[in-house]
Amino acid sequence: MSIDINESQADLVRRFVLSVTIPILHEIEHSAAVVATGTLFKIANRSFIITVRHLFDQVSDLTLLAYPENPLKGALHTFGDIKIYKPDDAKIDVAVIELHDPAVVARLEAGWQFLTLENVASPSANPANGAVFVAGYPVALTGERNGWTHGCFLTAYTQRLADVPAGLQEPYIEGLDFFFDYGHEAQALDGRSVSTPDLEGVSGGSVWEFVQSESIVWSAVHSVRVVGIQSSFRHYDFTRAKNWWAVAQLLEQVDERLASEVRASLNRSPSA
Repeated sequence: MSIDINESQADLVRRFVLSVTIPILHEIEHSAAVVATGTLFKIANRSFIITVRHLFDQVSDLTLLAYPENPLKGALHTFGDIKIYKPDDAKIDVAVIELHDPAVVARLEAGWQFLTLENVASPSANPANGAVFVAGYPVALTGERNGWTHGCFLTAYTQRLADVPAGLQEPYIEGLDFFFDYGHEAQALDGRSVSTPDLEGVSGGSVWEFVQSESIVWSAVHSVRVVGIQSSFRHYDFTRAKNWWAVAQLLEQVDERLASEVRASLNRSPSA
């Protein structure tokens, strides 16, 4: 299945997704390394980063987590006062960072962009209908030049798998886990065939699905929706994600108002 957009539209989609997809870095002395990817969201007037749970198994000192000032280049900043929410069930590999520092939120609003629940949907009920891509910052494509940490932003189109892959090591959670093809090559949004990098560092990044927009004028914002959170992969085989119902379940532990708003958004989203 191909993506029915032209090169200019593909560039606009990539720019939009780049503006909301933030690399989460771990500062070590005078350098920093990408440890995960997150997506910025405003829910009920509160500021969040949706990411992956296993990030917090790797990093014990949260004060060393940092982000760049803007998507293209900028000084690193720490997240300040944050609250981490993780599911009671360790098998549900999602996490939510709530940002409490007004200065951090203001800086992110200036250099990045926050999504709302209007940008979220349930994944297509029919896997064959879903034109999907994964977005994040692979460690394999990250480096340092002249004192700056440079991360290469990846958006690679893939196809959802109808069946659970054979030889799966981690438990499969019915209704929350879904899988996508991740072979030796993938299709970029502009149609180019690209070699697939190792996805370490992309964990926590959003999985996006193209949707039929009701808007008369085409726009990137109305053409794609977040349907999942990338959690693991088997290179040259598949990538795995939790759908956004996992976020709704997590937020039930935090605040019923937050959870009810997420559930309402997912329930009204189309699932052809």
